Amino acid sequence: MFGASITAAPVHSATQCDHLGALLADPMAVSAPVAFDAIDANALISACTIALQRDRIDKARYLLQRARGYLRAGRADQAMQDIRAAHDLEYPAATFALATAYFLGDDVPQDFEQARVLFEHSYERGVTWSAKGLSMLYENEFFEGYDPAKSADWLMKFER
Repeated sequence: MFGASITAAPVHSATQCDHLGALLADPMAVSAPVAFDAIDANALISACTIALQRDRIDKARYLLQRARGYLRAGRADQAMQDIRAAHDLEYPAATFALATAYFLGDDVPQDFEQARVLFEHSYERGVTWSAKGLSMLYENEFFEGYDPAKSADWLMKFER
């Protein structure tokens, strides 16, 4: 009507991988989030491996969710491989996950500057949880850019 055309955003149906491992911080999640301590690691790894074999379109999301299963199972090396692969596919929540790893020094050497760059990049791509990460980073006295005012600014962005 009136010559306007509306194009719907692509619909991505949720798979078992999504139902078992969706991440709260992922703005592209298609299922309700699953708390880390509620993850059934073996079921999630299996479901995401199957999803990866069947669907290449959502590969990055499945890699990130399978990484959560690997982390839950204590298989950090495999988790980091999947997080990096999803990050390389430019999946924003994977960039957030990688930033978090650098911030905490979990399974990679701690690197606050790398964490800052990655948190900012993922925030720019819609991951609001990155603002929380940046707030925590700027309030850390061991961070070269320590700045309580910036920390408060980032926290306000997260809480909006």
